[in-house]
Amino acid sequence: MTVPGILRGRHGAFIALWICIFLIAIVIGLPILAIFQAQQSDIQQSLDELATYQAEQSQRGQLEAQLRALQQSARSVPGLVSGSSAALAQAQLQSGMKALIEHNGGSLLSAQLMPPTSAAGFDLVSISYDLTVPLSRIRTLLYAVESHTPFFFISDADLVMLSNWRPDNAEMPDPNLEVRWTVHAYRWNGTR
Repeated sequence: MTVPGILRGRHGAFIALWICIFLIAIVIGLPILAIFQAQQSDIQQSLDELATYQAEQSQRGQLEAQLRALQQSARSVPGLVSGSSAALAQAQLQSGMKALIEHNGGSLLSAQLMPPTSAAGFDLVSISYDLTVPLSRIRTLLYAVESHTPFFFISDADLVMLSNWRPDNAEMPDPNLEVRWTVHAYRWNGTR
């Protein structure tokens, strides 16, 4: 194999050396340059994410204050029973219902507390009642429960009339109606 004339001698050896250095620089240097560029891109992306995080962090105090204000206003919604716990909310429901029943001429026979349930930041408190109320007052009692603030909701209602009552009987003008129902109310528990 013959070497071209330009690469013979001292001058040729320098040219060959520079060609080898150039080829080595291209083969090794370009991947190293690509690695440094990728690393610089990763650093810039990390700096951008850090700046975004710091901007969000600087708003944290303001957002927490807004959240506390919203939670405080949610506690004072007129339709919700108050109380720092579900048990206190049930006590408010129980005393409110007792007052409504007695105000409408009824008699509370029993009240059974139901376990509270939680959903979407609210506690649903429930009490099952057995009571009697004069037939002529059932409409006003239902309206009083329906229009009460905080809001009370009736479900599972059973109304039983005395079997021997007759509307044309003058001796029994206002018979008692036996009522069994469950009354619900909502309390903000602040978990959402």
